[in-house]
Amino acid sequence: MLKPTIVLLGAVLLAGGAALAKLPAPTAEEQAAKAASKAKQEEQLKKEKADLERAQDRVVQHYKKSKSASSTGASGGSGQQTQPETMPKTTSEPTGSVGPKPDRPVSGEAHSAPAK
Repeated sequence: MLKPTIVLLGAVLLAGGAALAKLPAPTAEEQAAKAASKAKQEEQLKKEKADLERAQDRVVQHYKKSKSASSTGASGGSGQQTQPETMPKTTSEPTGSVGPKPDRPVSGEAHSAPAK
């Protein structure tokens, strides 16, 4: 029993030492490549940010243009009220007319046995 415990303890200490070991410092070439990559990413980020701002400005201009056109009546609805016969059933029924009542109890189908 003592021998497997010692072997296991040795393996844990070996793995712990490997986990705590430090890597060597990067070389000058690696540091230069990392700096170049970072500069390239920043440049790409600036380009994407400028593209996003232009797209947002176009959307705002389109919105303002279409909003002013719709306020003059050129596009959009006619401003008339929807006819009651074209309204959905749930909005055209009076309040309290939907659902179970004492004279119309809950459907038995909803509480029947599960489908086979």
